[in-house]
Amino acid sequence: MTTNSSTARLAGALGLAGALATGFGEGLLQYAPGADFADQGYSYFNAIPIDRQGVGHFIAVLSAPLYLLGYWHLTRNLAPGRPRLSNALFLMTAYGFTIGAVWIGERYFLAATAHAIAAGEASPDLLADFSRHHEPFVNALRIAIALFSIAWIWLIASGQSRYPRFMAAVSPGLVLGAIFALWLSAPTVGEKFLPTAMNTAHAIVFALSLLFVRRVRD
Repeated sequence: MTTNSSTARLAGALGLAGALATGFGEGLLQYAPGADFADQGYSYFNAIPIDRQGVGHFIAVLSAPLYLLGYWHLTRNLAPGRPRLSNALFLMTAYGFTIGAVWIGERYFLAATAHAIAAGEASPDLLADFSRHHEPFVNALRIAIALFSIAWIWLIASGQSRYPRFMAAVSPGLVLGAIFALWLSAPTVGEKFLPTAMNTAHAIVFALSLLFVRRVRD
């Protein structure tokens, strides 16, 4: 079986579906027009009905594991002639996205706590403690994406991958950075993508991978 077999392409399609579904769930969970997403008190959660957040929670958590299939697809095509490197990149990103799934799985409970504080039923100290034990997890995912993006740019630009060289410009990290830049330069537009930035970036990367990766025979 080659690195771009029908199985690998199916994995990429499932990764794309996972990014879209996780993004939809995360949007239900934490998108509110005009929200201050930098608020460490998570007050924007109170602008969203808790029932909607509950639906988003289940959609996001059940979809997030599909990212591992998407990254299996990417790493098979990124370094097809270097299986050890390909496997190392997959294991690194799989670990990062496993921790990321833990992070997204806890977001609903932050939201529920914020609602309880607004109703006078919980202490802000509880939310602060919860946040201290929650937010650091996303750093593991960020580090994995940063390292993977460096490898992505290097392997594609040097012609070692199955991607055309222009794909070096659409590494996950660079696309994610572009979304944050959009938010900073045009907040009214960028705020629509910021709550699901990770998922939006990966939906773009997975889709472009499926479109432009060189096909080989099974």
